[in-house]
Amino acid sequence: MVYNSVREGSAAQQVSLQSRHGMGNAHLTRAIQIMEDNIETHLALHELAENLGISSRQIERLFGKYLNTSPKRCVVQMRPHRARNLIVQTEQSIAQIAMACEFSSTSHFSNVFRSHFGVSPLSHRSTLT
Repeated sequence: MVYNSVREGSAAQQVSLQSRHGMGNAHLTRAIQIMEDNIETHLALHELAENLGISSRQIERLFGKYLNTSPKRCVVQMRPHRARNLIVQTEQSIAQIAMACEFSSTSHFSNVFRSHFGVSPLSHRSTLT
């Protein structure tokens, strides 16, 4: 058995992007992968479009059609999950994780994390030990 990280008991199993989002569009799958790979940096929509070789408007249409959301909202939803993975898998401080996931402040990060997962980032980390 080979695995690359520890998954907490309450975390969902990882499945492919296509299965996770119920889609079959290659551009959208690649866009989400690029967004996940660049979660630590601000990637503008036109840069994402440039990477994919399609227009910004086409990306917006794909997100609307398949995910019923916008690219910006999608990346905002990715950030707390990425932060949770960093809390579980690294020894980085909560402030470092907040910065790495592009939150404006540690308090903003804590509020968003608590609204998503029902506990503060620090409490979540303490339950893992």
